[in-house]
Amino acid sequence: MKNITFPLILLVLISLSACGSSDVVYEGIKHPKTSNTQITFQEYTIPKDCFAFAHLLMNTKANAVGQDLGDAMRTEAMEKGANLVLVGLAREDEGAELDTNRFDYYGPEYSYNFDRTWLGWKFGFNEWNDGGELIGFGANTSDSKETIFPHTMMVQAVFLRCDGK
Repeated sequence: MKNITFPLILLVLISLSACGSSDVVYEGIKHPKTSNTQITFQEYTIPKDCFAFAHLLMNTKANAVGQDLGDAMRTEAMEKGANLVLVGLAREDEGAELDTNRFDYYGPEYSYNFDRTWLGWKFGFNEWNDGGELIGFGANTSDSKETIFPHTMMVQAVFLRCDGK
């Protein structure tokens, strides 16, 4: 019995240590990387040939500069193959003060034509509903070197791949 106990305990400890890993692996839909990604804040500006392939909440680091957040969103989108990002609302993430930006993905299971199928911001409700006040994160603040967001916030986004871009 003693000969089996130690290896069993060791195996359990190794298994549990893997559960605590902070590296999140993206398992959603990917396209070839892009070298340029645009951000829009208006649904009506999305071209008819765009397909949505990732719904996400960006959880921002505390004390972030607006331009840094916009750049982080573009970088993440380019890595996943998006050439257009639709950004929705932003709100404070009460109780969280992150040191780095985090991207939490909520599907979809397949790409869909945005113009024909988009049903709105219907993902990540558990996290979103626990958030605080709405924050003004838009075209002016996402490119601003002067705007500082002192607290962690959640930003709604959709990554899109457009044929004409």
